[in-house]
Amino acid sequence: MSLSLEEICIKLQSNERRVKLGALEDLQMKCRNRQEFSDDNIMEIYDECYLHLLKCYSDKYESVRDQSVETVNEFMERLPPNDFHLLNIVSSLAERLGQQETVEESEEIRLSFVKQLNKQVERYIQTGNKCSIQGCVDDIVRILIKVLKDPYPAVQREACRCVTLLASSIDSHYFRNHSESLAKALYGMLNHKHSQARIAAVNALGYVALHIDAGEALSRLLMEVSPLLMDSMPLVRRECGELGIRLLLELRDRYSYFERLIPLVLCCLKDESPEVREYILPLWVKCGKQYYDENEAELSKQEIADLPPANYPVDIKRPTIGCRAIVQRSLRLLNLITRESSDWKENVRLHSLKLLYQFVLHAEAAMTAKFFEIYPDVARACRDNEHIVAQEACNLADLMGRLLNYDDWCEHGFDGLVKNAKEGYLKCFYYMYKSALKIKFDDHVRLMDLLVKPDFSQTLKSGFQMYILLMNETVLDKTENEAIYSADCSSDLCEKLDSLHRNCYTSTIKVMALSLESEQSNGEELQTKGNTILEAIAKRYNFTVDDLHEKYFANALKYVDSIDAHLDALSEPILLLYGLIKLGQFREPYIHIITEKMKTVFEHCADESKVKVFTAVSIAMLDWHKTLRKPLNRSSELLQEFVKEVIEAHLIWKAGANAEAMRSLATATLCAISQGAAEEARLVLPGLAKYMPSLLEDQSVSTRHYAIKCLCNFGSIPLEDMKPIAYGCLQRLDDASAGIRILAVSVIPKLEPVVEAKDEITESTNASRTAINHDVWLTFVKQSMDMLFLHYDNPEKRLQATIKETILEMSKRYPEIAKDSYERTMNLTYNNFNLKALEKELPFIE
Repeated sequence: MSLSLEEICIKLQSNERRVKLGALEDLQMKCRNRQEFSDDNIMEIYDECYLHLLKCYSDKYESVRDQSVETVNEFMERLPPNDFHLLNIVSSLAERLGQQETVEESEEIRLSFVKQLNKQVERYIQTGNKCSIQGCVDDIVRILIKVLKDPYPAVQREACRCVTLLASSIDSHYFRNHSESLAKALYGMLNHKHSQARIAAVNALGYVALHIDAGEALSRLLMEVSPLLMDSMPLVRRECGELGIRLLLELRDRYSYFERLIPLVLCCLKDESPEVREYILPLWVKCGKQYYDENEAELSKQEIADLPPANYPVDIKRPTIGCRAIVQRSLRLLNLITRESSDWKENVRLHSLKLLYQFVLHAEAAMTAKFFEIYPDVARACRDNEHIVAQEACNLADLMGRLLNYDDWCEHGFDGLVKNAKEGYLKCFYYMYKSALKIKFDDHVRLMDLLVKPDFSQTLKSGFQMYILLMNETVLDKTENEAIYSADCSSDLCEKLDSLHRNCYTSTIKVMALSLESEQSNGEELQTKGNTILEAIAKRYNFTVDDLHEKYFANALKYVDSIDAHLDALSEPILLLYGLIKLGQFREPYIHIITEKMKTVFEHCADESKVKVFTAVSIAMLDWHKTLRKPLNRSSELLQEFVKEVIEAHLIWKAGANAEAMRSLATATLCAISQGAAEEARLVLPGLAKYMPSLLEDQSVSTRHYAIKCLCNFGSIPLEDMKPIAYGCLQRLDDASAGIRILAVSVIPKLEPVVEAKDEITESTNASRTAINHDVWLTFVKQSMDMLFLHYDNPEKRLQATIKETILEMSKRYPEIAKDSYERTMNLTYNNFNLKALEKELPFIE
């Protein structure tokens, strides 16, 4: 049975929780029973017991406090808006929530209280009674300031919703005095660990900002919100952009704050999340339309000739004229943006560059006047350690090259490049230059004159090297038309084009040379890119790359300077010379220059440098027959001169480890000559016969190896010179190295002595000496056959196979000597099963 009002009021004052809860439940039932209790009845009931109900807000029992809030909410659903009731509820809530200390300990009850406050504010505003709210706004704000600092996130979010409702509904006259204090309370939520709390706080601040007087307070609000543009949650960033949109559309003094507001929007337009970009873009277009409508007289004239640049990015939609006009009047902000591009935090630098990108996209040609201010900062960002930051800077540079007026920025761009031969400036200039149009041919020539200088093309930094090549490639692409029509043009243009090609070739070959033996990860890519550029230059002349080397390589060698010092093997001049020799190899137009450079290195540089450069020479010699495309007599003459000037001095025995290394390399070069210049070798190497005996007995295994190997194509020499060489080869049959033993066996049939006498005193004397020389050589053949048959019984299979081949070849030439030697060996040895097995293959055995 339902209780009477008097009983209910008595029970609400009881000390027992169960009694109070029963009374509260009875009141709720009355409110819900619309058939039995009309609105007038409910009003009478509430008027009788509201004091007791509101007193329950402070009850010691949590369940009673919770139930009392629900009961009051039930009454408010039935009762019409009443200022007296609102004031009582707000006052009660203020006692529980608006005190300096926390009175209500239960998080759930605090949430119920704030929800009730929110519901009342919303109800009175929706019913057109916002004046009632304005009458108690002081208490409401006092409550909100306290609960915005509540440790329970749900309470804070509900409080933010209430702030938003108040700020968006009541008159600014009543709210303005409280806006700053509410904003300060909201600032504490901007760093909340829950993203929903941060979203709610930013949303509330967007409405509060509309009531804050322009000045320091509004500037602080924008400063507090700005860091959330780099928040990890996309919805938080989107809320920041929406705050900027709201202020751009509704703030009374918005024109004065364009510089502070547009970064909030532009950052969202470059956000990594499509959700953020797609949400903010139509709102930004709306801002542009409003600005256009407000300034139509001025902007409509500009719109007539408002054509996009010829090379506008194809994947980007051009902003409206209104949006661009807003940004163009706010370029003073660039100094602040670029300053952040060098911040120690990666996300701040990235954020700054994305914002700068949007400024360039919207300002277009108007940004040209600011180029000298942002150039150093963009260049520095292009070489940022973080790849994502550097890539964003490069994208920005590309956009600048497309939208800025080339004629206005090129001089400052060149000037910065001249004064700062650094990777960042080169990368920035490259991306701008590549995307720019209407570049003058003289600027291409000027750029190539700059890149060929040592400060640029003689760097050891791999990233820098790659952009030198990319720049060269770009210049070749942009001068294609001049190259096609150069035949019909003036000699002055042809001369400039030739200078451009020469410098392009030289800078490319220098980069390739310095990266040839480097351990950098992009070494192979540099070589591939460099070869592509060389082929492109050669194609313009209808040349091969070999022809191109002959035309321009001497110019590259001029940059090998300062080698008359004690340079180590890792110094830039040595690395450059080493790489150039390996790439350009030996050709008539510049072989004498290489000779002089080599002599200077041998005279002044450190031992390891001499070894390194000599290594390149020995490798390059292998391709002599391909690179020195001259008649035999001329190529032999050049080779003879080079051997005499560079190699011969190092064949002489000298003490010391370095002398031994140089002797080994000199011998290796002779070996390379015998293979790479086979025809010339037979004319040149005989002149070095006097050095061969000592080289065959050298302590170094590699020296002995190369010495005996070069005898395979040594050419014919007088018997007197051949004797020590031939017997030296026989001694190598007992060498400690198996490889040398095999080589010694294989080289014996290839020795070619000149047994004819050279004096022409008399015919009889000549014949006599020829016979003597022939007998001397046959003596060597007998001894060599004896040793070959003796060593044939060797367990080394490879050596045995080589001896067999040599025996069979020598047996065909000298069958009688071979037969005698075979029989003599058979008589002197035991267990000669290997020789027995060889009988059937010997040609002199019947």
